[in-house]
Amino acid sequence: YLAQYPTHDDHTLGYLQEALDTFHKNKAVLKELGVREHFNIPKIHSLAHYINSIRMFGATDNYNTEAFERLHIDFAKE
Repeated sequence: YLAQYPTHDDHTLGYLQEALDTFHKNKAVLKELGVREHFNIPKIHSLAHYINSIRMFGATDNYNTEAFERLHIDFAKE
């Protein structure tokens, strides 16, 4: 929910970076437990760009991942 804050500063973006770093540091556990085989997921990849995007364009108000979800549905059917 950090990325959804209505405004951001260096502190909130720092919290967002810490959360992202923590996720990447620990995601191997999910692979080891068989929860996921990989993390090649567009939504997860896009998280790497949030901080720079927020710095360049401002808060992520009304941002959605509908296009990614639609693409996933199309590929999942194949």
